[in-house]
Amino acid sequence: MRRSLILLALACSAVACGGKGPTDPDPQPPRLSRTKFLAFGDSFTAGEVTNPVALAPSGIHKMILVPTASYPAVLQSQLRSTYTLQSSAITVQNSGEPSERILDGNQRFPGVFDAARPEVVLLMEGANGLPQVGPDISTGIMRIMVQYAKTGGARVFVGSMIPQVSGRPRATTPASELLAFNNTLQIMSTQEGITYVDLYNPMLPEAATLIGSDGLHPTEAGYRRIADLFFAAIRSQLQAP
Repeated sequence: MRRSLILLALACSAVACGGKGPTDPDPQPPRLSRTKFLAFGDSFTAGEVTNPVALAPSGIHKMILVPTASYPAVLQSQLRSTYTLQSSAITVQNSGEPSERILDGNQRFPGVFDAARPEVVLLMEGANGLPQVGPDISTGIMRIMVQYAKTGGARVFVGSMIPQVSGRPRATTPASELLAFNNTLQIMSTQEGITYVDLYNPMLPEAATLIGSDGLHPTEAGYRRIADLFFAAIRSQLQAP
């Protein structure tokens, strides 16, 4: 009798009282609702990093393109390792163009989008020439690309400007200008019903190490941080319930 009561108590603890029984199914791996990504932008997308050695006393720095360090490459690896059942279907196409200005990006975008036919677009554009063009015009041009992608059926994630490090050779855009652009970009994102990804504030406390010696381009650690932030936004918006 005592043995029966013990067995009954154990059964209650394991099954009826909330424990996992031997026939309970294992939780299913997470899934994404969309798997074909296009990352579009300038050198911050392409993956340019600053050579740590200055080429001349004047402070000229050599830029090196490292595609494997780019945020799209890191992001693709993160997505594939997390969403294992879909790993073979997940692609993040890197369509970054070094030194591209936003007007040129606007002209390039339709052809790239039509060729890729992505389900998701990740946009980072406008760092080159921002003081000359201004945040309002830059955001208006971004809106044109956003609307084109939406018309093509894509979900859109827009990345903010990243911080620059004052005192380094290519940190020529005032922080106030970067913040003004980010503010108008966030408002536009809300109006268009797309996802705004704040890169500036999360990177700012560690900008000295996340931004390279030129003060403008991310280091490899900086690109990993950008990938982390896009990944978090994608998981929040596109992970299937």
